Amino acid sequence: MTGRFQHAALVGKYQADGILPVLEDIAQFLVRLGLEVSFEQRTAQSTGVTDYGSLSADRIGAECDLAIVVGGDGTMLGIARELATHNLPL
Repeated sequence: MTGRFQHAALVGKYQADGILPVLEDIAQFLVRLGLEVSFEQRTAQSTGVTDYGSLSADRIGAECDLAIVVGGDGTMLGIARELATHNLPL
């Protein structure tokens, strides 16, 4: 992939207390940079995010240029397994 990122997905450790404000801050930052932002479907459902679209892992792999993961090793490894066939930077 060459050029600038255009569509980013946010994946969060949605069980963590206080994760929603962190994810929203990152989303707003990305929007200010001109990126389209979507949330991973389980992250959006569990946190109650409604201001951004939500996508399944397969749709993230097909539609996004980048996935930003906020959480620990388990969160990163879990989504990495789901997105491995899409060669999407995390």
